[in-house]
Amino acid sequence: MSLVLHDYELSADCYRARLLLGLLGCTYERVGIDVFPGRETDTPAFRALNPRGSVPVLVDGGLVLTRIGAILCHLAETRDPNGTWLPREPRARALCLDRLFLALDALAPADHARTEAVLALPSPVSDAPAAAERAFRDLESVLLHAEIAGEGFLAGAHATIADVAAFPSVALAVEFGCALEAFPRLRAWTRRLRALPGFVTTPGVPDFL
Repeated sequence: MSLVLHDYELSADCYRARLLLGLLGCTYERVGIDVFPGRETDTPAFRALNPRGSVPVLVDGGLVLTRIGAILCHLAETRDPNGTWLPREPRARALCLDRLFLALDALAPADHARTEAVLALPSPVSDAPAAAERAFRDLESVLLHAEIAGEGFLAGAHATIADVAAFPSVALAVEFGCALEAFPRLRAWTRRLRALPGFVTTPGVPDFL
């Protein structure tokens, strides 16, 4: 069954979906949605697809998914026969999901700070850049413990959907003035992800971090 991604190029969540699709080597149809300034997410046609009026939206046959966490999990479950991106072993899976929720929750201020800087849209988080840097410190600590264990990614020795979820928030932080000089492990981690087969970039991701 073919995949269709309703996508806005400047959205961090949409980039998360595109990044995993690339890493999985998936063929899919990309439908561009002009969120800003076109506000195509407010049209009746789009609201019929997603009443929440948000992107990304992934359509897989008769299944419509509108939240990035569900999209990442579904793609990993259905398009990764080796179970690498969302491990099947219970302990490894639980750790991956823990780090996934960390990425999507704790790193949200970084996405808000970037949206505020790039699109001049108000952030729902007070002093989003400062909150983002606090989250980056937490992530730096996670990677320190991984390094001590001889592992290079957020949930183990191999990249998972947790890394995919975290990458846009970190790599796009330069757009709100955070160049990551204070986070050497985060910088090294972004380079490891960029080296993976199938990696895709997006506007705003620097060539080198």
